[in-house]
Amino acid sequence: MFFREVLGQRELKEKIIYLIREGRLPHAINLLGAEGSGNLPLALAIAQYINCKQKLPEDSCGVCSACVKMKKLQHPDVHFSFPTVSLGKQTPPTSKDFIVPFRNFVLQSPYGTATDWLDFLGKEKQGNITALECREIIQKLLLRSFESEYKILIMWYPEYLGKEGNILLKLIEEPTAKTILIFVTESVDNLLLTIQSRTQLFALKRLSDIEIKEGLQALGVDEVKALQCARIAEGNFNEALKLSQNSEDELLLLTKNWLNYLYSNNGLQLVQWIMEMADSTKEHQKKFLAYIIQLLEHALRLKHSGSQQMALLEGELKLVQTLLQKGIDEKVIPQMTGLLNDAIYHIERNANSKILFHHVSLQTQGLLLKQ
Repeated sequence: MFFREVLGQRELKEKIIYLIREGRLPHAINLLGAEGSGNLPLALAIAQYINCKQKLPEDSCGVCSACVKMKKLQHPDVHFSFPTVSLGKQTPPTSKDFIVPFRNFVLQSPYGTATDWLDFLGKEKQGNITALECREIIQKLLLRSFESEYKILIMWYPEYLGKEGNILLKLIEEPTAKTILIFVTESVDNLLLTIQSRTQLFALKRLSDIEIKEGLQALGVDEVKALQCARIAEGNFNEALKLSQNSEDELLLLTKNWLNYLYSNNGLQLVQWIMEMADSTKEHQKKFLAYIIQLLEHALRLKHSGSQQMALLEGELKLVQTLLQKGIDEKVIPQMTGLLNDAIYHIERNANSKILFHHVSLQTQGLLLKQ
């Protein structure tokens, strides 16, 4: 990954390049950035630049053997650690068990999330970074480097470390010579305090709409659609990319069907919809509920401010307009929002999905039709 391929973050990239060239980059750094801000691509760019054999003033060369291997994520001195799921064996899983699919995932979706990664694996299980993984990291970094001056560890989502993460504290405090530890973090609140206090924080900024638009255009997205997706994504390039790839977003179609069944009082179709929703992943269920909340908020804005400043896809705008035409009451929207937020809360605590979505659907229908 080149620094120039990392969207935005100009000042941070310049600072890091300067520290690397001066030999002053801290041995343990924490790249903190919200979803879609590009902290993993930045980590990959840092690793490539550190081991590049023909560094340029502003980027790696891209042609030396180290850069060629980094492009494939196969450099022997760059190690990866990331959330894994159980394989049903007695031995706990480690990153080496998933390194091939992980490389494929990152090369396809460098701005992807842990949820995207687990979906890529086809697993609904909760990911984690095991104690065995931590011990293997220590063993790897105690060895000599194979061909480059530095050994580098990139740990993606260290928030998935439980107390097992304390196994790494001595390594973080007193690493072997020429060792760089890069923690790629999305939520600092979920990161062990013992790790936070031992790493140098480098915070990424929220991407601007223009930066996301230009990133989408570079991938061949039409300028108008790119800007529209950028506005909806609110700084999240991963979300903007997903929006740009869908002619009609799956969540929009789910919402249309759900509301149609509620308004038409079509019980059989509603039950079938609930069964299909209950079979989806918990992350998908939460995303659907959050999407409905967002549309309700847009309905309020549309009613009071008009559509001029609305960052909505055409299908979403039509749906919001339909809700208003059906006379949805402003007083009902906060009640529905509370109901949906409660549902998200219960999904996170492993509520029965079928019962939950029956309850949410009937309560929502009562609020809509009571008008």
